[in-house]
Amino acid sequence: MRVLGIVLLCFSFQAILYAAFLFAKKSDNSKANRIWAIFLLLFGLDIIHNVLYWTYNNSDISNAITYIYLILLSLYGPLFFLYIRTLVQGKRITWKTILPHFILTVLVVLNFARYYIQPVAIKRSINSGAINVGNYVFVPSSTVFIILLCSLFFYTIWTFRINRKSYIEDNEMKLWLKLTITTFGCFTGSWFTFFVLLKAGVLDFTQDFVITTAMCFFVGLTSYFGFYHVSIFNGKPLKRVFPVIKYQKSGLSKNVLNDYKEKLVNLMETEAIYLENELKLVDLAKMLNLSRHNTSQIINECFQMTFYEFVNKYRIEEAERLLVEDKSLEMNITDIAYQAGFNNRISFYNAFKKYIGSTPTEFRNQNMAS
Repeated sequence: MRVLGIVLLCFSFQAILYAAFLFAKKSDNSKANRIWAIFLLLFGLDIIHNVLYWTYNNSDISNAITYIYLILLSLYGPLFFLYIRTLVQGKRITWKTILPHFILTVLVVLNFARYYIQPVAIKRSINSGAINVGNYVFVPSSTVFIILLCSLFFYTIWTFRINRKSYIEDNEMKLWLKLTITTFGCFTGSWFTFFVLLKAGVLDFTQDFVITTAMCFFVGLTSYFGFYHVSIFNGKPLKRVFPVIKYQKSGLSKNVLNDYKEKLVNLMETEAIYLENELKLVDLAKMLNLSRHNTSQIINECFQMTFYEFVNKYRIEEAERLLVEDKSLEMNITDIAYQAGFNNRISFYNAFKKYIGSTPTEFRNQNMAS
């Protein structure tokens, strides 16, 4: 087995492990995570399929798995579309909305069903041309491949068209969406490049490792952007997630920034909105009558913090006060966490130790001792 094959197998196992992580991870985007987990699981299996095909060319293994990749190829477009739609629009997924997207997959399975169930010896004869493949499939594999390639391009374009207005006033998220869909488009382009090189005679099916490597790169990049969706949506600048990215700023002047800075400080210190456990950047934007992007810009430029860092700073200060107050001594740490605005004990402990340098319990004990 060539070194590249081993590297790609490592990538496939990593994709499968990450898929398991996404399945188990509990978050507001769990539905989208599970869809992408299925995508990564299939992609990991696709890499294993390809490596086996190269390594054991014309063996029982390679003959047994011929045309399996077409089933996987039929699934990538619908899964990506559903992933982005769920992530961006948060729409409910039902069987009624899912099933139409996988009609093509069912047709691919039906087209090759008679071939798939044949013994390896028969498949070997079919693949070598000794037996006419037309006796076992309705539509030739090359035609099916072209149809599936068109499907991938269709889903790439459709995904963009359906979601492009979601962040029309938010330059940061609009750029994130373009980058994510573009990287998937490059994944699609990898398949197209492989098809062109195959028809030109430059490559054959046992030499597609270069294309698989490119697909690994683009799927990895798509996963990277998807992973940081929540952080960017909640105010983390895209340039901090991916430093080479440049984006257009909103153009708020310094005077305007200072005005909104004062309004923001007033909301936090006078109205204490940070005590709301479910406070989000979009809620803060509504209070300031600004876009989510502009609100994020104010926090980033005026305080050099992300939204969560900014809010947690006030929450930690509130927690400090509660931990040393006589009337709060009977409250346990979890009660204090919720009263200070945190929505779970773990995030409170992590934030407190980051800002104060000790755990809430240690902080309380130290102040009681003094």
